[in-house]
Amino acid sequence: MTETKGSSTWLAVLALGLAACGGPGSIVIDNANILDGTGAAWPNGRLVVVDGVVTCLGAAADCAGPAGVDVMDADGFWVVPGLIDVMDAAGEQSEEQAAYLAFLLGVTTAAVPEVPAAPDGGPRPPTGSEDARIPAPRPAIPPDPALRPFGVFGDAIAATIPMATSGPPSRTPRDLRVFARSRWVQADREALLDSARAMGARGLAFAPQLLEQERWAAPYRLPHGMNRLLEHPMVTERIQDRLLPGRTPAEAEQLDAALDVLRDFVREFHAAGGSVSTATDGALAPGLALHEEMDALVTAGLSPEDALYAATREAARTLGLESSRGTLEPGKLGDFLILESDPRVDISLTQTVSRIGKGGVLYDPPTLFDALLDNPGSRVSDNPLRLFVGSGVLLLTLLLFWRGVRRHRRSLGPRLL
Repeated sequence: MTETKGSSTWLAVLALGLAACGGPGSIVIDNANILDGTGAAWPNGRLVVVDGVVTCLGAAADCAGPAGVDVMDADGFWVVPGLIDVMDAAGEQSEEQAAYLAFLLGVTTAAVPEVPAAPDGGPRPPTGSEDARIPAPRPAIPPDPALRPFGVFGDAIAATIPMATSGPPSRTPRDLRVFARSRWVQADREALLDSARAMGARGLAFAPQLLEQERWAAPYRLPHGMNRLLEHPMVTERIQDRLLPGRTPAEAEQLDAALDVLRDFVREFHAAGGSVSTATDGALAPGLALHEEMDALVTAGLSPEDALYAATREAARTLGLESSRGTLEPGKLGDFLILESDPRVDISLTQTVSRIGKGGVLYDPPTLFDALLDNPGSRVSDNPLRLFVGSGVLLLTLLLFWRGVRRHRRSLGPRLL
């Protein structure tokens, strides 16, 4: 990607550092293949963000950029709305590194319940910030229905087979979880699917957390080659921590059968008009989990495009935030991703994140990952002093490691300068 205003490479890096230090951004993304999240696509389109808000999207002839705003040539790249997690785990998102990693993998909004703050036990808001200068997801509170186990699926199960509180003879926490996640194979399958269609026709919302069920049904394998951040030990170690102990053949068979039931429910619910959205509940590593949840939705029967909507438009609706995000439309926040490939071809291509826009401020994931990984705390809080000091350190780091930045950009394939 080239900058059509003709600024030098050095000034582009300096501008990146200043963008992280300054206020809400204004930028024009030009010549991009834009998927706005409403179902419309704009080949060679233009996205205009002014003061953090989308002001125009469409053909270049219809969207004049304001004077003095940087124009980024995104020829050959794809622009989609920022990803939204309807429910992440409080224990994960309260960690600043976890919030930071989720953002660098494209999660621009994450809903996390408040968690107790040590030592007094008072409420502590989830890590994140609305400030475009801070590379962390915007925080949101999950809706009450998303906090009920299995959502509408649980309601349908309860109508068919009581979700008994008693478990198997061996009642270790792990055995109880296996029991709870496999018991619905005893339900009447046709009755469940009838319920799915009826609930979908009523336009209800459902965040199925399919990835979490997949994790219980079979060992998870880390995808390689899509995004170099996924190969970092901070990611692989988190995934290793979440791999479950070995299951007996009988347990594995039950969990796999239960996964088939849940997939069928999701497919019929969505086909009938239900709103399916993405929630991860802390499964696997932050950020990566949301991409894998979209992949799980495709496996269940959704198209790649519908899975993308689940993580953008439908997730925003579930959180009651559809007026400000979830799609790229005038008046909404300038939160977006620049991808190297078309995610409608293969949903795993959402992992090819080249740039992240938060309120019009562009972030380069590899650059910031290297610059801030060791001490992200001063950059992902709302404390003004920490923000000022951290921003200065960020700018200095970007200048000192310019040669490294260029190598990282080349590793992404096409150069984006």
